[in-house]
Amino acid sequence: MEYKTKRFFIIGVGVFLLVILYLLKNSSLFIRFAGFFFGLIVFYLVGHLFKIRFKIQHYIYIIIILLSGILLAPLYFFSENYDKVLHFLSPVFGSIIIFYMINSKRLNFQWKLLVTFMFVVSFLAIHEMGEYLIDLMWDLKLQGVYIRDVSGIEKFHLVMPKNDDTMIDMLFGTFGGFVFVIGKTINYYLSRGKISLKNYSINRA
Repeated sequence: MEYKTKRFFIIGVGVFLLVILYLLKNSSLFIRFAGFFFGLIVFYLVGHLFKIRFKIQHYIYIIIILLSGILLAPLYFFSENYDKVLHFLSPVFGSIIIFYMINSKRLNFQWKLLVTFMFVVSFLAIHEMGEYLIDLMWDLKLQGVYIRDVSGIEKFHLVMPKNDDTMIDMLFGTFGGFVFVIGKTINYYLSRGKISLKNYSINRA
């Protein structure tokens, strides 16, 4: 995707979000939309500053991650499984993006997989530490699984302790990265097998 197209894309999303914010005039939504737009801007700047030519599918992946993790944040309090699904799927999308970023480097395939996997696991650890610090300072209930009480929207019930939630999130995220490694490895060796078979047929001819 060309940088000019990226700029128009980012500006278009930003204008759309601003219009939505103006119509809704909700402080909670404003914070979530601001977080979503900030994440998108950071992703664009990383690609621009490090000269990484992200494709349209990479922007779709990051939008899915930001949309499900930030804009749809209230769903965390309506389903105890929503957070776990995100901690599995987000590392898969993140691994695709990271692998693409390092794919042009002079590393063999095994090192690319290792760097991708370790980066994703490290990000998961930093993310959980960030949640701990935010809860420590502002008590936003990012750690632990809370479900809203049907009798009152401001009442929450803790259905999973903070330590258990953190470790399960780490396990699901690590498993998501591991699934990417397995899928990428299978695809890599299948591709090599097709190439070898093709070359063998040509030599026989």
